[in-house]
Parts: sequence; C-alpha cells; structure tokens
Amino acid sequence: MFVISQVVSWLRRWGSLFQEDNKNEELGEEKLLIEAHQEWLAAKRFFDFAEDPDLVDYAIYSLKAAEKKYIYLWKRMRKKMQESGFREGEW
Repeated sequence: MFVISQVVSWLRRWGSLFQEDNKNEELGEEKLLIEAHQEWLAAKRFFDFAEDPDLVDYAIYSLKAAEKKYIYLWKRMRKKMQESGFREGEW
C-alpha cells in the first residue's frame, strides 16, 4: 500500500510540471530542481535497500524516472539562464 501511495504522489508532482499554474510559479524553478534532486537521492536510497524482487523492479523504475525528471529540470533551468544572458560559470 505504501508503494502505491508513493507512486500516486510522485505522479501528481510529475504531472504538475507540465501545467503552468500558480503553484509552479510560486515554487520557482530552483525549488523544483532542489526537490527533484532530493527525490532522486531518495530513489537511490530506496534502491540500495530494496530486497524483494518486485520492489527492486519498482526501485529501478523510480530511480530512472527521478533521474530523468532531475535532468529535464536541470536542462530547462540552464536554458532559461542562458537565454537571460548568464554564462555557465556565473550561476
């Protein structure tokens, strides 16, 4: 049951990335990136301790998804910074 609630929670957060609503604007790009990094680290920890074969499959899926989410947000933030005139080392 815990695993299902985690998946539902993650899917809700992931889906909110594609909606330009006030919540995302309030959180800001930096906070979203920080949260995505924390989710990635949590997925790594979960993978490290998963022993049941079904949980290992879920852990691998979660880890890959969290990594892709973090990379996506990082690239999006980097692109916005470059468009704003910042060079790579300035931020």
